[in-house]
Amino acid sequence: MRKLSDKDLLEMLSNFPKHELTTKQRTDMLMVIDEASTRKHRKPFNFQRMAALAALFVLVLLAPLLYFTDKKDSSSQLTGSGRTKAVQQGEYFALKDTDGSPLYADSNFGIPNKVSLLAPLEWIAMDRRGVSKIAVYLWGDYEKDFANKPLKIDAVHVKTGVKEHLATTVISGGMYGSDGHAMTGFKSLDLPGKWNLEFTVGNKKIGEFSIYVKEPYVKVGNSTLMISQEDLFAGFYEDVSIEAEGDDLPSELKLEVFAVENGEVSEFIFKDKKDYTTMDGKKISMYQGNFHLKKSGKYRFTILQKSEAVEVRKPLSN
Repeated sequence: MRKLSDKDLLEMLSNFPKHELTTKQRTDMLMVIDEASTRKHRKPFNFQRMAALAALFVLVLLAPLLYFTDKKDSSSQLTGSGRTKAVQQGEYFALKDTDGSPLYADSNFGIPNKVSLLAPLEWIAMDRRGVSKIAVYLWGDYEKDFANKPLKIDAVHVKTGVKEHLATTVISGGMYGSDGHAMTGFKSLDLPGKWNLEFTVGNKKIGEFSIYVKEPYVKVGNSTLMISQEDLFAGFYEDVSIEAEGDDLPSELKLEVFAVENGEVSEFIFKDKKDYTTMDGKKISMYQGNFHLKKSGKYRFTILQKSEAVEVRKPLSN
């Protein structure tokens, strides 16, 4: 076997595997250590060399432990409290009108013949607009399963295990082919990603299915461009809404888009102003317009003299 210099030993240390060694690797490594430790030294005592040898020896001893610890950690990521179990996949299905014809086939979402709700077109993180009014439909024996019992709805974020209580409400009689229904409103879900919705009547869980919540809308000051950040790519956008909060807002709104990469500035006018007042007394104006983004990259959006840094991403490849 060739003699190894200090540099060779250090390079071998840097290439040392993170997991358990094979039988051949252990044998070769121990032979190197044995040869180096029994060889006569002609040079003065070298602390760097001895440190490298000691580190190699310790890693040989600890490699099996590190390997099994890593395996244990990987397993806990799948079954620990930070992860949630898989639940039944929800689907869109039609309710029934009074004459038996299908109703809300593209917006009623859940588990057929068990539980469903009239879902918003998009679930958006940190936004209550689409969930301020929710209809829930239940199937079963009304008198036995639902009468005089509260309906509790909770949500669990699949990735983090964070749990949110969305609503507690009373159950009324059947509607649109269901055996029971409830009208309520949800609190907003602040984390994007998959959430499991849990429906409990009294003390009994009656159903559970998952939904996907998109990243928040693009917010600029007191104005909101009604596009999820994860849907903002290079391209043309038509009939987009901007919601602005405040009194005495102008009849037209200007969206200024500044490209950080080349300094190019584009301006887009939003019109068709519609005013309304929220339940808590806020003055809101809604505008419609078109705009386009030439390429992905970093931008600065400005609305009503307020600016915000915005990233336009590249679409993920399948």
